[in-house]
Formats: sequence, structure tokens, C-alpha cells
Amino acid sequence: MNLIEDKYKHQKAYYQRNKETLAVKRKIYDEKPEVKEKKKIYREQYRLNNKEKLKEQKKNYYQNNKEKHLEYRARHKLKYPEKFLPKIKTINNCLWCRKENTNLYCSEKCEDKYKIYKKRSLPLFVWRFYSKYKIYKLIYEKIPKYINHGIKIPFKKLKNKIKKLPKIYTKINMYIKYNQFYFEKTRICGHWIFYKTKGTKRSVGFKRNFCSDKCQNIEEQRIIENKKQRNIASWGTEYRPDAETRKKITSKKHMEWERKRKAKDPAFKLIKRMRLRTKKVLGASYRRNTRKTNVYERLCVKSGQELREHIESLWKPGMNWENYGKQDGWVIDHKIPLKYYKNNFDLVNNIEIQKKAFGKNNLQPLWWLDNAKKSAKLNYEME
Repeated sequence: MNLIEDKYKHQKAYYQRNKETLAVKRKIYDEKPEVKEKKKIYREQYRLNNKEKLKEQKKNYYQNNKEKHLEYRARHKLKYPEKFLPKIKTINNCLWCRKENTNLYCSEKCEDKYKIYKKRSLPLFVWRFYSKYKIYKLIYEKIPKYINHGIKIPFKKLKNKIKKLPKIYTKINMYIKYNQFYFEKTRICGHWIFYKTKGTKRSVGFKRNFCSDKCQNIEEQRIIENKKQRNIASWGTEYRPDAETRKKITSKKHMEWERKRKAKDPAFKLIKRMRLRTKKVLGASYRRNTRKTNVYERLCVKSGQELREHIESLWKPGMNWENYGKQDGWVIDHKIPLKYYKNNFDLVNNIEIQKKAFGKNNLQPLWWLDNAKKSAKLNYEME
């Protein structure tokens, strides 16, 4: 114990010497607003955290100091007897608000209002209603505001707009003059559009192809897809091959088509054979004169069907289109051999001689074996 007292001896001596100075400093520190606020917060926090404890302390204090408390209450009663008087019942109402009260007015506000409105002509109950529901606000604030915003300001705006009408009219006229307006259906996408163009009128029959870039992109994609499908159908690939490959594929397809057509259409087969024979006989002249005269003119017929009917009319028993051109079948023979016309006439350049040589009157169906025996022999004279 003596050791502890020796430890704090100097602090105690300093406190005793500077007691008054330290008290003043403490007072100044406690008067600072931030210190007061801290203390207040601390006290509130303490009360919240120790409610039960404080309640118990109060109860214990009252029980321990009951006599002292009664003595203090009696002394206070003698000092302030008006506080302990019984409550007096109200005997009349306020003249303005009509609430129960001992005095004429319940407050200074009611007194002022009563004195103001008493002097006016209408009865007091009217002014009570006027004041209670704040009708003065409606008369002096709301109605003028509605009149201002609902009538005066819109009328002013309308007046200004009417003044501006001539300028607007001239602007519209100028706009219409220097712009052309169109409402039409587009050519490709088929949508109706409304648009304007600057400058003079466009040419007659002009129409826009698309209504927007979206439709144009869709059409471009469709064209690309169609090209791919067409290339697949034509060449077997999505993209078009080179010229040499195309030529091979085309010739192969044409040969296939020709073979099928010949099987189905004997007239086509007949004309094809006659054309090849004519080409072989005439040579280069056939290529030169093809544009001027065709094979039908040389054969003296209008169509392959006519030639077919002519040949069928000359058929012998056993002849048909199924055994045409075969060794055990029949072939078309020239009654007067082409060699005769070639050697004795200008067959190459004279169209009339060509008609006699290649014409249907010089053609006859003949068995293949008989035709081989006959060859290019001429057994009779020309008429």
C-alpha cells in the first residue's frame, strides 16, 4: 500500500498546488460544443444499454430515501400551492372557435380573428367557415392562377401564333416550291413509301426500286442465293466454273437432251439427220448460207411433222420408227442420188438445185440392204 501511495505522490502534490487552474481548464473544456455533444450521445447510449439497471437504481433510491422524499414534497407544496390546486371545470366557450375554455378566447390568435371579423357585415358563422376551410386562398390565389394559366397565357400564345401565320405560310410555300413529294409503290420490294426530293420534277415513269436499305440487302441476298441455286442446277457447284469446264458440261447435257428427244420425237430425229446430211454434202457453203436459208426451206417443208407424215405415207409393210436407221430396218434414200446433182449442177450455190436434191419429193423410205445395193447409182433419166 505504501508503495502505491509513493507512486502517485507527485501527481497529488501537483493537483493540490494547481487546483484552481485545473478547475478553470476543465470548465472551458466542458463548455466546448463537440464535448457537450459527445457527452450527450454517451448518456443516451448508456440509458439505452442500461434501462433495467437504471430502473432498479431509481426504485432502490426511492425505498432508501422515502422519508426524505416526502419531506421535500411537503416543503414544495407550501412553496408553490397553485400547482397543487384541483382542476377547474370550463364554464364557457371561446367566442371564435367555440371550444370549451375558462376565458373568453382560447388564444391570442382567436382573439385577433374575432376582433377583425366582428366588424364585417356578414354573420360570424360565415367567417368561421371562410377561415376554417381557407376559402381566402381559393379567392386570392387559386382562381387568379387558373384565370392566368387557363385564359390569359393561352390567349397571349394564340395571339402570337396568329401574328406568325403569314411567315409560316410563306415558309410552307417556299418548302413546297423547292421540294417534290411522292407517295408510290416501289418496283422491286413492292412497299408503299412517302418521300421528298429536292429540285425539279423527275422524269416520267421513274420509280424507286426499294423502300429502304434493309429491303435492298434482302433482295441482294435473294439474288446471290438464286445464283447459287442456278449454278448448282446448271454446273453442280455453288460458283460458276471456267469456260472450258462449262463447255464440257453443256455439251454433255445437250447430248443427253438430244438423245432423249430423239427417242421421244421421230420428227426431230429425222430433221437432225437431214441437217447433218445436208451439212456434209454442202460443206463450207452450208455455214455461209445458213442465215439466208434453213433446212426446212431446202427440204420444201414447213416443219418436221410435215416431213414425218410424208415419209410415213411412203412406208412399206414392216417399217416403223423403232427400226429406223438400223441394219435390219430402213433408212431414207434419195431417189436421184446427191452425187448426180453435185457432179452435174452447182449444188453448193444454187438454192433451187438444193431444193430438188434435198426436197421431200426426192426422198423415199428404203430398206437398209436395198439402199446399200443401190448406193449412188442412177438407173433412170431426170424428167
